[in-house]
Parts: sequence; C-alpha cells; structure tokens
Amino acid sequence: SRSISLAHPRDPLQPERRQLQQDTQPPSATVEPPPSTSTEATSSSTSSVPSTHLDSSNVSSYANPPFHTHAFFIALEKTFPTPTARSLMRATRALLVDRVGRVRREGLAVKDLDNQAYLFRAALAELRAEITMSTNNDSAAMRTATSALRREVDRLDIKMKEDIATLKHEIQMELDSRKNEAKSEFKQQDISIEELLNKAIVNISDLRTDVEEIKWDNMRRAVVTLSAFLVVIVMSMELRPKPRP
Repeated sequence: SRSISLAHPRDPLQPERRQLQQDTQPPSATVEPPPSTSTEATSSSTSSVPSTHLDSSNVSSYANPPFHTHAFFIALEKTFPTPTARSLMRATRALLVDRVGRVRREGLAVKDLDNQAYLFRAALAELRAEITMSTNNDSAAMRTATSALRREVDRLDIKMKEDIATLKHEIQMELDSRKNEAKSEFKQQDISIEELLNKAIVNISDLRTDVEEIKWDNMRRAVVTLSAFLVVIVMSMELRPKPRP
C-alpha cells in the first residue's frame, strides 16, 4: 500500500524535521486505496493536475496539519465522478501543501520571533538607556542653568537694592537741599517784602509830611491872602470919600 503525502515535492525538509514528523505522526495515517490501472490511466488522461503519489520510503507523510485525503475523496466522490473527485482532492492537497510551504518559507518561526523579540528588547533597553542618559544630562544642564540664573538673580537683587538705597539717599539729599533753598528763598522774599514795606512806610511818612507842609503853606497863604484882602477892603473903605449931607 502507498501512503498519501501532503509534503510538496519542492519543499525541502531537514532530516531532524522529517524524523520529528515521523515520530509525531499518528498511527491512523491517511491512506488512499490503491486505484486500479484503468482508473489511474483514465485519471491521468482526464485530469490536468499532476499526480503527487510518493512512496513512503522516499518522503515521509506530513502530519501537521492533518489532511484526511481518503475521507475528503469519499466526500467528493458522493457529488462528483471518481476522476473529478480525485483531481479535486489532489488539487486541494497541492494547494494546501503550497500554502503551507509558503507560510513556512515566508513566515516567522518561534526562533525568529524570539530573535526579533530579543532584538526589540535590546533596542528598547538601549533606547531607554539613551533616553535616561539624555534626561539626566538635560536635568543636569537645567540644574546648572537654574543655579546660574539664581546666582544672577541674587546678584541683580543685591545690586538693585544698593542702587535703590543710593537713589533714596540722593533723593533725600536733593529734597533736603531743595527744602533749604526754598526756606532761604522764602526768608529772602520775607526780607524783601519787609524792606519794601519799610520803604513804603517811609515814603508814606514823607508824603504825609509833605502834605502837611503843603497844607500849612496853603493855610498861611490863605491867611495872608485874606489878611491882605481885608486890609485892602478896610483901606478902600477908609479912603472912600464920605458923601456930603
């Protein structure tokens, strides 16, 4: 009897994997009943799918994933003719083997996944170390800059306080000098006002004296004039001839 193998003819298997497949193959291996010579010839002439029957002594059966070719053939034979069912079974097996081989060639094995995970963890650890170092460097630089800024602020604060104290002292001295100057000016103005007042009083006294003198002069002139007028009147009355009786 010949066993039906799911291994693709172009799918190379390593000896260890073949031995593992042989060891893990279940005892109920799928075996297709040997077709008759006439049926094989008819199938070869009517089907375009190449035959994949291989001797079990040359290629071991592929047990993972299991594919029960005989049960699949029996299920297809209920609907399709025997050559068509056999061709569909062989095409399905070839397609499955091709897809499994492609997955095995292009997919990632557990070892590859472990390697990728290890590389990812290594890159992640390196990135974490770089980020930690960069963060520490940035923190140290920020602390240094903060300390420098704090010292600069303290120095500016001390200088500003000194400048403010000096400015206050200068302003106070300026205010005191200005007050003294204002007091001196007020005193000078008071002295000037008093001098002007004294001069005005003296001038008023002089004017009053002059007015009194003028008044007395006018009075004397008036008295003299009146006296002279009276004398003239008296003399004119005396010198006037008396009328005859």
